[in-house]
Amino acid sequence: MILGRMRHALFLFATLGSLSVGVGSLDTDTVERSPDGEQRDEIQGGTRNAFTEAETCALCHSASENANALWSPTGDDVSPHGTWQATMMANSFRDPYWRAQVRKEVLAAPTEEKAEEIEALCITCHGPAAHHTALLAGKESLGVFGSAKDSLALDGVTCTVCHQATPDGLGEESSFSGGLVIRDERKIYGPYEDPSGRPMLMHTGYEATHGGHMSESALCGSCHTLYTHHIQDGPRFPEQTPYLEWRNSDFSTEASVADAAENEGLRPTNCQECHMPDQGPMRIARNPAGRDFNIPIRNPFRSHGFVGGNAYMLDILRENREELGVKATPEALARSARATRRNLAHNAADLEVIDLAVGEDGKATFDVVVTNKTGHKLPTGYPARRAWLRVQVRSGRTQLFESGGFDERGELEAARGRDAFDQPHHDRITDSSQVQIYEMVADDDSGEPTSYLTRMASRRKDNRLLPAGWSVDGPHAGDTAPVGVGDDRDFVGGQDRVRFEVDLPEGTSPQDVVVVAWLLYQPVPPHWIEPLRGLEAPEPERFVRMADAAQARPETLAVTVGLIR
Repeated sequence: MILGRMRHALFLFATLGSLSVGVGSLDTDTVERSPDGEQRDEIQGGTRNAFTEAETCALCHSASENANALWSPTGDDVSPHGTWQATMMANSFRDPYWRAQVRKEVLAAPTEEKAEEIEALCITCHGPAAHHTALLAGKESLGVFGSAKDSLALDGVTCTVCHQATPDGLGEESSFSGGLVIRDERKIYGPYEDPSGRPMLMHTGYEATHGGHMSESALCGSCHTLYTHHIQDGPRFPEQTPYLEWRNSDFSTEASVADAAENEGLRPTNCQECHMPDQGPMRIARNPAGRDFNIPIRNPFRSHGFVGGNAYMLDILRENREELGVKATPEALARSARATRRNLAHNAADLEVIDLAVGEDGKATFDVVVTNKTGHKLPTGYPARRAWLRVQVRSGRTQLFESGGFDERGELEAARGRDAFDQPHHDRITDSSQVQIYEMVADDDSGEPTSYLTRMASRRKDNRLLPAGWSVDGPHAGDTAPVGVGDDRDFVGGQDRVRFEVDLPEGTSPQDVVVVAWLLYQPVPPHWIEPLRGLEAPEPERFVRMADAAQARPETLAVTVGLIR
């Protein structure tokens, strides 16, 4: 027995010593240096790093031509590493829009101390391994730009961040804004109760450990609940709250909320079920030596493609892959963008035109009903995101009326420039200048709308579609309640209903009247890009150039046609 343990220890030492990836935590001669020359090993206080690059995990969790595991029956790479690499999670630190926005915020900071605070907050979720490396050592973060060449930061939301997060404090306020509790214990948590730990221990030095919290929304909620600290030291601002919105919905799987939903015949759903769809029974790893038969089959096996709603940025990453240093192949990025567009088109919303009629006064009246199918607001997350109704009234092929038209840059024709930040919520639309835009608009201290995240002090408007079951008596209602919808009684949890009244040209035949309605979506509207234009810094200049060359057409979440019957 003792001899066996010695042989195992010697094999483990030899294996770790021979790895060519992730050596920053093992070999101080080859450790990645930050721009100021300080080694990560030194930042860590002389101890090994708790984290390693995703390439280390790829040794067993990537698809290989020499293995049968981690390929779909249709020949697609469905490995954790392969699907993750082409996501916004993997590229969170390389995201050129995020980098441009951080630089914009830092340039406007009133003091160097405030600039450092901004960088420290932003790297917490966009470069979490670099952030937690400093945190574990009791050192100050090097920030976003000080970590520009740190391989751990460049890995974005990497494997050894999420899978080393402990359950401590998850779902509590202390965990929000990236407040994960991670210890240098070399434990990798997974959802399966009987982990096969020896191969991982041998190849990486991490111990595979069962963690039920890996399947809980509270894990995602750490970074997907973000409060920004107001630049003038005012109250915290709820910049992004998808997790809190989900908690106050029929989708929540937590405690009494889930019980109530089940009683109404609804099935609560956590974040992972929608954003990490089940791939079916599969081996989740491969043997580097090519013998996969002894690796257990897992069911369910959830994709690490993290399908969301930002195909626009995935396209920019693909089109500028070499300049941005993106590791995923163009084919993988295109596949991820297609999956994102499918998700948006099939799983985001339903749209219906009802009660279409033409009165004796020649006026067409009808309602457009939008139903939010997601477990959070639509759109949710980053404050720039907006959705809107594009509605056309036609007689045959002739367009008689349009609300929500847009130009080649994707800008709404009825709302340009600064006015784009000041569009009201509508319960009734009678003119083409009126557009129903679902968005959050924030004001700064002076009461002016702002695109500076760190200057947001209050919500001027928040009429993003609520999730089904949202209640004023539910959890976090204060931070997620709609703002600026007036007494619109049709704007309720899960749905909105907009009345249209359109004057038709004289002689229009009622039987020829057709209504076409779209629900359109943009993750980065033009009026959020414009404030970056002209800033004398490489990050804003680079993103504006990339955005100007990108496809600006909005995404279609739903489309429907209404006829007089």
